[in-house]
Amino acid sequence: MKYVLLCVNCSLFSSVKDMGILRDYIAYAREHIHPKLSELASQRLIQAYVDMRKVGSGRGHITAYPRQLESLIRLSEAHAKLRFSSVVQVVDVEEACR
Repeated sequence: MKYVLLCVNCSLFSSVKDMGILRDYIAYAREHIHPKLSELASQRLIQAYVDMRKVGSGRGHITAYPRQLESLIRLSEAHAKLRFSSVVQVVDVEEACR
């Protein structure tokens, strides 16, 4: 059986024939990779959050809460882990905001 992992902006896996390989890859990343936010990634996260808040401010509604910022941070870190990177970069933030 053939499994396909979709990741729009990265080509880590185009296809995985053995689910065990994917499981080991994820387990290794979970245990050994603990990415930290770079300064540029932090600034991009802040800008993305501010932009999300501006969307609703014109209508008098708040459309983004701190919880969304926390989610963007977690998604960015997860994308960096998938790349086996110890640093969250702007590309990870962009993928999280997509």
